Amino acid sequence: MEVKILVNEKNTLELELVGADQSIAQLIAMKLNDEKDVDFASYKVEHPLLSQPTLYVRTKKGDPSKLVLSIVASIKKDIEEFKKQFTVISG
Repeated sequence: MEVKILVNEKNTLELELVGADQSIAQLIAMKLNDEKDVDFASYKVEHPLLSQPTLYVRTKKGDPSKLVLSIVASIKKDIEEFKKQFTVISG
């Protein structure tokens, strides 16, 4: 997956997630909306077959790119924990 920065301003970030489907964009947006410093986080896909998801983030305060990186690290940690638990269960 490639990430293209479309807008990177003080409190606004727009990213095109090239090679990703909308699932990852939805997960990131959902987690971002749980953060107190996020004013708005969402994504859109212009056309399901012809376009890539675009993630939109607007913060009340703080750097939106740092917040996205923090959320992605948190998601990665959750996935590693799931993988560890699933491996134990499936033996």
